[in-house]
Amino acid sequence: MKVARYWNTTAFRLAWVYGALFLMTVSLLMGLVYWRTVGFMARSIDFSLEARMHQLILLDGANLKVAVNGLVRRDFLHRGVYGYFDAQGNWLAGNLERIPAGLHWNGVTDEHVYELRHEYDDKDVYQPAHEAMFIARMLPGGRRLLVGQNVESFKHLRLIIEEALVEGGTLVVIMGLVAGLYLSLRSLRRVREISANCERIAQGDLSVRLDVSESHDELDMLASVVNAMLDRVGLLMDEVRNVCNNIAHDLRTPMTRLRTRLYRLQRSVDEEHAREMEGVLEDTDVVLSRFRALLRIAEIESQKRRVAFTKVSLIDILQRVMEFYLPLTEEKQLQLSFESSIEMSVDADDELLFEAIANVLDNAIKFSPINGLIRLHLYRLQDRMVLDILDQGPGIPDHEREAVLKRYYRSSGSSGVEGHGLGLSIVSAIMNLHGFEFCFEKVEAGALARIYFNA
Repeated sequence: MKVARYWNTTAFRLAWVYGALFLMTVSLLMGLVYWRTVGFMARSIDFSLEARMHQLILLDGANLKVAVNGLVRRDFLHRGVYGYFDAQGNWLAGNLERIPAGLHWNGVTDEHVYELRHEYDDKDVYQPAHEAMFIARMLPGGRRLLVGQNVESFKHLRLIIEEALVEGGTLVVIMGLVAGLYLSLRSLRRVREISANCERIAQGDLSVRLDVSESHDELDMLASVVNAMLDRVGLLMDEVRNVCNNIAHDLRTPMTRLRTRLYRLQRSVDEEHAREMEGVLEDTDVVLSRFRALLRIAEIESQKRRVAFTKVSLIDILQRVMEFYLPLTEEKQLQLSFESSIEMSVDADDELLFEAIANVLDNAIKFSPINGLIRLHLYRLQDRMVLDILDQGPGIPDHEREAVLKRYYRSSGSSGVEGHGLGLSIVSAIMNLHGFEFCFEKVEAGALARIYFNA
């Protein structure tokens, strides 16, 4: 899984591509060096053998024997191999014990295994494997002359070059892997940071900006573009929010005056018109309550209330909320239970947190059937504290669990229930202000509102 994740990064793939190209280039270069070096040494051996053979065949029988023995005596390491034999193959001179089997006599170099004569098999001298390149000639009278050179050092050098090719290729692969992993880890770390910030932005915190390093790479260019886009989006959203808030603020005063005049007018008309005026006053109150809710959300989202944060007890707030709604639950014949396995305090605004939990509980009471049960459960989940508020109402469809947190959105199951779709928006704004998480979880029956508190 981890290897697949690294392979999916551009940095890792580029590192491997360039590593493969580098390996191919180095292999070709070393192959060329190997071919030229080994070919040069092989040609040097052939040239040396042909030169010595040419010098020796110019001598007559007696001088040839002396010359062969002289060459043998001067070669202390016995790297040179010489053999002078009569027509029957009997030894005449040299350090070669007998003629190697399968030898060609056409003057072309051959590689054969040979055996030194015992008087030249010096144990104090390093004796390489008895394998040599030979050139052989038939002399007048059937005599035979062999000139050879031990090729063990040549093979050893060739082996060194071959091992260097393998070791160099392995080193390139390892370096490419390490470089790819390093670049991938660096890129993945940046991507994880960007993803974490984008997650916060997706949750509604438009104040977050992506980090831009001093390297000015492609991720930095992307981060700069995203930051500029967020600045523009934030500006546009602030303008829209300010327009809505200003409209709500400007209309609240004349609507309040209108309600006052309607109330006075109601007292001066007959009973039939007074009942009609009562309906108008109720509609006016609905409009005013929406204006108040909008202004309340604007006040919370401005985050000016963070200065009032103190350590507050969740148990205390929950008990106060339950006491506040106890008469309403009794009126609707609902059972309200509370369970807690922990005692916890959080940094919060006491009034705002009370208002948020009260709105969630109020929502649960509205949708709960008669004789229904509402459970509040405060507990620890890994490193966070969680509050669950579970009711037995109609529940929220899966595709609406996020939509109900938006302004004015009302679930398909809320028909016939009073409200104007702003209560949960207030809860969401309060939770965002505190850095808590509020959501609706999927359950088989009813609705489960869950709040995650930071420890």
